[in-house]
This record gives sequence, structure tokens and C-alpha cells, in this order.
Amino acid sequence: MKSAIKLAVLAAVTLSGLGALSLAAAAPEDKAAAPAGKRQCFDAGHLNRKMVVDKTTILIEDGFGRSALLKLNAPCQNLDDLDKIGFEFFGTTQICDKRDVKILYSRFDEAPVRCLIDSITPLSKEEARKY
Repeated sequence: MKSAIKLAVLAAVTLSGLGALSLAAAAPEDKAAAPAGKRQCFDAGHLNRKMVVDKTTILIEDGFGRSALLKLNAPCQNLDDLDKIGFEFFGTTQICDKRDVKILYSRFDEAPVRCLIDSITPLSKEEARKY
């Protein structure tokens, strides 16, 4: 009985070690896929501006002067300035990654449509002034 318990513990330790090795091997690939430099976050809880740039792009500017273009996936095409636009957050109101938030939009009194963000492009202050 004791040898069966020892064998089970040994198997568990070995499997967890192999799992850690596979995670360690995957780590460099994840780092290579990440963009160079520090990740920039935007505080959508304190937006100064949000503007429809084109049918699939929204410009946001937070209270700290950081701006970004949010490129949307389908079915969120054909946005215009008359649409009501909001956010559905997952956790905090910080937008650091495209998975942190969904865009909600509706026309007139229709039910809101949830839109996924395809990409976030941070803008410098000079680039944001062009909009």
C-alpha cells in the first residue's frame, strides 16, 4: 500500500515537472510574439473623447491624454457618428489588450450589438490631433 502511494506521488511530481518544462519551453515563443517595448493601457473609465473614424475604427482618448485607434471585427461594420457606443469590460476599465473589452453599439432604439476588437494602435499626441 505504501509503495502504491509513493508511486502515485512520484508520478504526480514527474508529470508536474514535465508540465513546467513544456511551459518553460513555450515562454520564449510568447515573448517573441509580444510587441517590443512597454505595453500601453488606456483608461476607458475616464474617456475624454471617443469618435468614429471610419466604418470599423473608433478613436479613444483617456483622461491622461493617451489615444488609440480600436479596429473592430465583423459584425461591427458600418459604424457612424449617430450610433450609441459603449463598452463591456472584463475586469477593470483599463484597455491594455483587445480581450479586455467589447464595444457595444446600437442605432436608434435597437438592441446593442457586441463587437470584438481586432487591434489596438496607440497614437502619439501629434497623430491623435489629426483626427
